[in-house]
Amino acid sequence: MPSPELSTGAEEALKKDALLSKAFGWMGRNPYDKHKNPEGIVNAGIASNSTIRPMLLDKLNSIAGSFQDADLDYNWPNGEPELRGEIASMFNRHFYPVVPVNPDDIVVTNGCTSAIEMLAFAMCNPGDHVLIPAPCYGSLDNDMSLRARAVATPVKLPLEEAMTVSQISYFERAISDIERRGGRVKALFLMSPHNPLGVSYPRDVLRRFFEFCRRHNLFVVIDEIYALSVFDRSEIVTPFESVLSWFDLDSYIDPSSVVVLHGLSKDFGLNGFRMGWMVSPWNKDLVKVITSYASFGYRPSYTDRLISKFLSDHSFIDTMLKTSQRLLADNYAHTVEFFDTHGIQYIPCTAGHFIWFRLPVKACTNTLLSLGLIKESDVADTRWTVENEMVVWQNMVCERHIYMPTGQAFCSPEPGWFRLTFAICKEQLDLAFERLGGMIK
Repeated sequence: MPSPELSTGAEEALKKDALLSKAFGWMGRNPYDKHKNPEGIVNAGIASNSTIRPMLLDKLNSIAGSFQDADLDYNWPNGEPELRGEIASMFNRHFYPVVPVNPDDIVVTNGCTSAIEMLAFAMCNPGDHVLIPAPCYGSLDNDMSLRARAVATPVKLPLEEAMTVSQISYFERAISDIERRGGRVKALFLMSPHNPLGVSYPRDVLRRFFEFCRRHNLFVVIDEIYALSVFDRSEIVTPFESVLSWFDLDSYIDPSSVVVLHGLSKDFGLNGFRMGWMVSPWNKDLVKVITSYASFGYRPSYTDRLISKFLSDHSFIDTMLKTSQRLLADNYAHTVEFFDTHGIQYIPCTAGHFIWFRLPVKACTNTLLSLGLIKESDVADTRWTVENEMVVWQNMVCERHIYMPTGQAFCSPEPGWFRLTFAICKEQLDLAFERLGGMIK
């Protein structure tokens, strides 16, 4: 007797084989542990700020307390009022909004992944496109398409144009191509500071993006989740400016088209708490819609209460953020020293937990030779290709025991690029360097 058929959407989901999920499986079966499994896979890939974990654990353990009667009740789907009040306070202290953020402008979600999916549902019909500058965060396709069935559409850019106004021509071309095929673009998704490039968009580039979206009547989602992880504020680098701080935003775009994302995972090092938030001071209808969606994925009452208490200690938060930025700067300097010593190409960064780099082709030839996939006579003609990158990456994780995501997971415009997370303890970072160095000897 035949079983009932799954939905078309479920059938499409079965076909997806996300590279990041595949690597998590490899890593989960053989994780590094200094004492229990010193030969295991070092995690230098997940964007998690481990440098401040001792501070976080001390603080959370000091305020965890006991369960209360209210913790056994249903929570507010959009975030407990005191929590939204503390999030608004955080925005008002650190993002310098033109108009103070109101708690009612905020919807708390089960991580930014949920917020992105909810926004895809709210902004797009199935089949509508969301344009994304590439390279880009590797999970956006799943976030937007797996259930909402929007089409995450990377616009691949030469790296030298990724932070320049010239890239707008690529987006104009992309939207024309989609419309010529009968499709529709509904939104632009930006990350500033950028993942994986680790830099903030210049103001003029954002202005051109806003004008592009106004011309084409698009929403703009700006993910600012690394806003407080800017570790280089010198005068020679592009500063981070939250779109909330733009006094003249309405000169370039209808502000009701703009949404900002942030959350606990990156700046606060609390990936496991699965808490993100969207803020839209300019579009009450969108806030209302996302609030209604939030009931499909809200957090335990206890979690909201604990994080309210955590964020309410403003002195601790400010000290933690300064400590985080200092440690990120130290680890970044340590990383680029290794790269410079070994002749590894990289994109200088000023924010975030990672660095975008290209392995020398020697890593490719060494790996292919070791696997018997090429001969010595082939070495001179060997180049990075998408296929070679995947072979090297699998060997890197499963044999060399270093996890870093491949550039293909980030829609890299060219092969051979990887993202290394340096926001880990120095001991593990050095071990990752030692293993990585072995690939290019």
